Amino acid sequence: MVFSAMNSDTINKINPENGRKTGYWIITGSMSKIQGYSSESKVEEGVYVNSRKNGLWIKYWPNGNVKSKIKYKNGRSFGDYLTYFQNGNVEEKGVMNGGLLQGSFELYWPNGQIRQEKEFNSYGNPEGKVSFYYANGQPELKFEVINGKETGDATWFYENGDVKKEIIYADGVATSTKEFKEVHAHKEIKDPLIEKGPKISGDFNNSNSSLIDNYGKTYDKDKNILMDGEFKNNYLYNGRHYIYDEFGLLKEIKVFKNGVYVGNGIMGK
Repeated sequence: MVFSAMNSDTINKINPENGRKTGYWIITGSMSKIQGYSSESKVEEGVYVNSRKNGLWIKYWPNGNVKSKIKYKNGRSFGDYLTYFQNGNVEEKGVMNGGLLQGSFELYWPNGQIRQEKEFNSYGNPEGKVSFYYANGQPELKFEVINGKETGDATWFYENGDVKKEIIYADGVATSTKEFKEVHAHKEIKDPLIEKGPKISGDFNNSNSSLIDNYGKTYDKDKNILMDGEFKNNYLYNGRHYIYDEFGLLKEIKVFKNGVYVGNGIMGK
């Protein structure tokens, strides 16, 4: 293998005064413990200053394709960087500062489609809009992080692009949830998963027990509240449906408006 104009006299040098690596280095398979490389294959190359990586370092896959391009400053990654799949397509693209991700970050699928998009603050934490994608290019999840916490609308998608779920966050806490069924390809209109209000069950209590179309509450045999709101034709029309687990603990509150499920209520701690 030919290393351009370089030869053994100009590369892989050790400073005789301190025994540290200096100058341009080309690490081959015979010098590396990484499996899969032939003895003459390049594993990585770049400049050492006092045995610390500086400037651009390039790593290679065993097939010879570039694996990564990372800039260093005093042994720590600094600046723009790229990593690649063995097929040559970009895997990651971002900016490092002392080993921490900062600014825009992109992760790709092997087929070249974008997989993730994020923004990182100066502390290396996600901050701002975050997006995930399927391998076919359709969005999978989109949300926003502010001060390290999920904030606002978070939307999940099916692979065909239809909305799967929507959750509203406030300071990292989910305040409401909506779920949708996947729309078949032949349908033109996206139909949300319509859940009608539940039929009255349990003991009903209101201001006029002879009128079932009224405001009131229902309770189970253990006096746990089941429904609270306005009822029409023996069904919950506007109000809340409380759902308990097998241990009698409240696990979900469903909210209904105009006879249709619209989301989940907030359960107190």
